[in-house]
Amino acid sequence: MTHRLNLVLLALALLLGGPFYWLLIDNHHAPAPAHRIDIAALRQLAASQAGAAPSGVEVECAGFRRVPGNLMVAGSGIKRKLVCYMAFRLPVPGGKPVMIESGITAADASTGGAERFNANNQARIEAELDLAGLILVTHEHADHLGALAAHGGPALMDKTLLNPAQLPPSPFAARLEWKAGQVPPARLPGNRLVAVAPGVVVIPAPGSHTPGAQMIFVRTGDGREFLFVGDISSFAQNWQEQRGRSRLVQLFFAPENRAEVFGWLAAIRDLKAQVPALVVVPGHDFEWLLDPKNNGGMVIGFAHRGS
Repeated sequence: MTHRLNLVLLALALLLGGPFYWLLIDNHHAPAPAHRIDIAALRQLAASQAGAAPSGVEVECAGFRRVPGNLMVAGSGIKRKLVCYMAFRLPVPGGKPVMIESGITAADASTGGAERFNANNQARIEAELDLAGLILVTHEHADHLGALAAHGGPALMDKTLLNPAQLPPSPFAARLEWKAGQVPPARLPGNRLVAVAPGVVVIPAPGSHTPGAQMIFVRTGDGREFLFVGDISSFAQNWQEQRGRSRLVQLFFAPENRAEVFGWLAAIRDLKAQVPALVVVPGHDFEWLLDPKNNGGMVIGFAHRGS
């Protein structure tokens, strides 16, 4: 009886353990494309437009949920990670600020299982979207673009730069609740580096995390450099340890091109090695950004203010 029970337990362990390991822990992937981020080209483009560059970066958190670490960083353990819905404000001396990301709507926060939605913080984000001179997002998921789409308005959309894959009929963008008649035209090519403002450069990464994924390089007036990587690296641990999301998330909850993501994770790591002072800004790692050693002087929180 004991021998038979041991055999049954062993069979169950093999039956369940294999899929568990493959879905949540294994970090292997197909050969990744050899992506490269050229810092010289970024700096040249950042300096190519006349005017004042941003003076800094501010971050606001509109809410959060907690998920087991293995989901977002394969093999990192079961300790829960805080997934924060963030937006960033870049003040511009003598001009209107640049906004990156748009927080999240209350409806999307609820659908996404948010543990907390901070309506006041989201209201501040939307007030700053209204005051901004330029609005960018890293990709077209609801927790990055959805609040902007829902907030809408012609004035808002006139200053929003999106690439074609960040707009309907691209699949993720088509799921968003766009304010009636307020879908802007594509103003970014989506396939090459583009300087969009003094000190601000868009880096396309199409077909990685989403069809419209891109990163945003910012060089401030005092020479600090930031790379907003969106959900190519949701957490610092993704690029630091070269760990992608779990296959469970990649296959069933947030489909993405695993090999492409790893190619960009390697490019981020290589750029950081080349430019140690560069601040890599993960898509959801608010707790990591709270540490002054990591954030390059980023200001935590922003309040409604005039331009």
